[in-house]
Amino acid sequence: MIMADLGTRNPEFDIEVSVKGQQKNLHIKPDETSDGVEYFICFDDESELTQIRLETEGHWEQLWGELSEEDVNAIGQAITKQTKNGNS
Repeated sequence: MIMADLGTRNPEFDIEVSVKGQQKNLHIKPDETSDGVEYFICFDDESELTQIRLETEGHWEQLWGELSEEDVNAIGQAITKQTKNGNS
């Protein structure tokens, strides 16, 4: 099985979003599961903050991390906006 080159197909990007009441610049690294489902690894500075993915029902699901549903949705909306602008 040949794995896709995620570096060119899913480029990393930065977003600005409010998390836990504070404005943050997060670094987003798209990745995908072994069965091809895209998810996003979110970093605050060098620390991994969370991993989220967009479910088929259209809501954002946190795969790893301890953020509130409100914060997950805010990050997800910022990712959606960024990727619709042609960065992914």
